[in-house]
Amino acid sequence: MELHKKLEDLKIGYLMGDEGLKEGRPTLVMVHGAGGRAQIWQNQIVLLDKSINALALDLPGHGNTAGNGRSHISEYAQWLLDIVKKIFDYPIFLMGHSMGGAIVQEVALTSPRCLEGIILVGTGARLKVAPMFLDGLLDNFEQTLEAVMGFAYAPGTPRTLIEQGKEIMIITGSNVVYNDFLACDRFDSRQALTRIHLPCLVLCGDKDKLAPLKLSEALKESIEGSTLKIIPDAGHMVMIERYVEMNEAVQDFVFGAVS
Repeated sequence: MELHKKLEDLKIGYLMGDEGLKEGRPTLVMVHGAGGRAQIWQNQIVLLDKSINALALDLPGHGNTAGNGRSHISEYAQWLLDIVKKIFDYPIFLMGHSMGGAIVQEVALTSPRCLEGIILVGTGARLKVAPMFLDGLLDNFEQTLEAVMGFAYAPGTPRTLIEQGKEIMIITGSNVVYNDFLACDRFDSRQALTRIHLPCLVLCGDKDKLAPLKLSEALKESIEGSTLKIIPDAGHMVMIERYVEMNEAVQDFVFGAVS
């Protein structure tokens, strides 16, 4: 059964390159962050598709995937693992941004045999959320999103990109976004990371204020054999802000891991 049909039958929203899945190429599945959707990976899908089987999924309650969001990273990880097992019969690479990076860590800890390697983007082993953001998402949703956006991008980012990011979260809705941030706040993998023995690339923008560089440095120190790539002049949304540099790092890592 074609991948398109499998995903549609499972009622999962996704983005996939025009090349689809080709035998003999590595497969990379991408997981978005809190309040996001597969659309944030557009620049990766289009450009990596030339050499990698590239697929981005909408998490439950996000984008075009049916169901409700979750309030624990482990619940999202179990959902993702179930989907991966249903659509692939071979190990894949997983790449996650922010909350998605926490989800990828959880999958790597619980089911490493399903994976060839992992890419952790703008994330950490502990994703504490400021109480003013958690409270604000319940009490003053759009104003709080505006504040979050102020931390999400590097100075000089075009306002159109910031507005697009905000609009995605508005469409996702306050309840799902709140539970995503709550899941991040509850997450803590610090004591478990030494159990990850997969090829691992850690990516971070040097101007990331939501998941500062020190979190990526801690991941690199805790995950044996991992590599840290710092993208200059990029904030938290590095896959949008500096996609050329990021895509080069991703491609080099994936092909280095399978060679």
